[in-house]
Amino acid sequence: MSALASRSLSFAIYVAESEYYGRKAKRHSPIDYHGVSLPLKMSIFDNRVRHAFMTGSYEASEVELMDKHVTGSYDIVDLGASTGFSTVYALDRVVDGGKAVAVEANPAMIDVIRAVQDLNDVTFRIEQSAYQPERSEVTFHVHKKTVSGSTKKAGETEITVPAVNLDSLLSKHGIGEFICLADIEGGEIDLLRHELALLEENCALLVIELHELHEIATESKQLLADSVFERIDNIGDVYVYQNKS
Repeated sequence: MSALASRSLSFAIYVAESEYYGRKAKRHSPIDYHGVSLPLKMSIFDNRVRHAFMTGSYEASEVELMDKHVTGSYDIVDLGASTGFSTVYALDRVVDGGKAVAVEANPAMIDVIRAVQDLNDVTFRIEQSAYQPERSEVTFHVHKKTVSGSTKKAGETEITVPAVNLDSLLSKHGIGEFICLADIEGGEIDLLRHELALLEENCALLVIELHELHEIATESKQLLADSVFERIDNIGDVYVYQNKS
């Protein structure tokens, strides 16, 4: 079989599996994903996303790394919260009922996050904004994969959304020493260029996805290497940095 034929066959199998798992997820919604209940019958979820949840591939690296490293008495800041799954999963792993804020730019995901809160009987703040430290609003690109979007990478739809920086988030929501989850599709470079000192002062642990886009990952790694953070683990492009100050 040629390489092209093999890729075509693999794609056809994936499409068929996505259709199967998509129907199954809707029938059994809400589903339990690593102890977090998720409303997969909501229309925002397409079959590819449902397939990822049903097969265990959604945020698999983040789940494994949070299991190993997220612990202690800390608040949670989730930049690029998407479904709210990671916010809830991290909160379940800290002690003493820490505060949390979920930052998500895509307005279509806010109802999903609220539904996840209700299903899991958990309370945290939701900030419908994109992370961007220099402007009050920003163009946000909604990607074809319905739970994904970026201020850096073009997508199928462009919308203008409010922007927020880390300093104002911590002040507004009364966040103390915190664990930061950052999956902002390239926006992490703005966090590290402009608010690394704030992270060094307040962030105990950084779980961050570094994207290979315009040399963002390379610069991000160098900025962190020159900081008080020490890389202690990674799986693929998801890294864990611990504050050693």
